[in-house]
Amino acid sequence: MEITNSVLDKVFFNDGSLRDIYVIDVNLTNWQKFFDWIRTSTWDIVIYKDGHVTVYDETDVAHFFEEKDSHSILMSINTNGVLINCHFYSEEELEFDIDPKEVNSKSEANAVFEFMKNLSKILDKDSILTGENSPEYPLVTVNPDGTLNISAC
Repeated sequence: MEITNSVLDKVFFNDGSLRDIYVIDVNLTNWQKFFDWIRTSTWDIVIYKDGHVTVYDETDVAHFFEEKDSHSILMSINTNGVLINCHFYSEEELEFDIDPKEVNSKSEANAVFEFMKNLSKILDKDSILTGENSPEYPLVTVNPDGTLNISAC
């Protein structure tokens, strides 16, 4: 599907809320696949522990879930100037957020959708982009084969 100004207006509208990306019904094996993929990507990745940049030599994603019990852990992925923030809330779902104010062009929207396509392919699961905290109302769904379905338009 072609990314148009209508897509930008209806998916990345600025109402003060974030957009969330979810992959549901996952487990630690899926999380590890994601983490292995993201560590070898060309994107700029920054990990924060309690709001401070930290370096992790740990390659086992389970470590983040152990840490989150006593610390705030956030991984920020910079793709074409759009920060995709990964939260380690639950082992059962991957959750990311983006600020729609950072998506002002078709190339920035494409960067988000390419991230979602790769994520879906790596995990062999749908990824969805929704309004903040609204996984039941997907604006965009990406299938493992890379098909992009924009429901908002």
